[in-house]
This record gives sequence, C-alpha cells and structure tokens, in this order.
Amino acid sequence: MKRFLLITLGVLLALAPARAQAGLQIDSLFNGSLVPASRVTESVVSGRDLKAYNLDYFRSIRFKATEAEIDKVTTWLEGDALTAVSKEMDTEDGSLVYALLRFPADRARNKYVGYQVKEASGSKYVTVVYLTGKATASDLRVIFKQR
Repeated sequence: MKRFLLITLGVLLALAPARAQAGLQIDSLFNGSLVPASRVTESVVSGRDLKAYNLDYFRSIRFKATEAEIDKVTTWLEGDALTAVSKEMDTEDGSLVYALLRFPADRARNKYVGYQVKEASGSKYVTVVYLTGKATASDLRVIFKQR
C-alpha cells in the first residue's frame, strides 16, 4: 500500500508542471486544442537549469500561425490580461505583437505569460511562454534581450 501511494504521488507531481498554466485562458493553447502537435515546437525546462535566472519552470510553444490562430491566441491573452497584476502589451497596425503578463504570486513564486509574433519569410510565427519563479518582470526583459 505504501508503495502504491508513493507511485501515485510521484505521477501526480510529474504531471503538475505540465498543467501549471491551468486556470488561464491561454491554457487552451498549451493543451493542444488550437494547433496540432505536429506544427508545434515545445520546450519544457524545470529545476536547476533555471536557477541562474531565478526561475523554476519554463514552458514555451512556437508555431507558424494562421491569422485565425493569431486572433484566437490574442483573444485568450486579452482575457487573461484582465486578471494580471501587471501587463505590458504592444501592438503594430492594430494587432497584438508582444505581451508580458504577471499574475498573482503563488507561494512567493511569480507567474508570467509572454507572447510574441514575429514575421519571417512571409510567415508569422507565434511564441508563447509560461514561466514561474522569483524573477521580476525586469529580470525577464534582461534575459529575453540576451537570447
């Protein structure tokens, strides 16, 4: 019985980070309901690899987007922005191209969603990241400028 409980706890802890952004509208993008997995490049990093950045969890999704997909992601982000405690949002020609949203801290960990649309070779690429940790928005701006 003890072994069963330990295995169950281990499975639950392993799955928890994958749904860390649950409760946000943008979670629909992360759970695959908009863009098929075959068109998505996803990165998930947690643990000591992020310590230098004052982060403990990083999840990003990048994909070549249609205008309809960009509109849907923008709608979700605008909805999530209503519950954000701070936000930076930039538009070009009336379209959202950048956002950094910070949500209420959970156990002294800040929660962020970042969004960017970039154009390359006539196509638009969307990147959405979900981050948690002690990093401030100012820290994140420095990190992203280095990349």
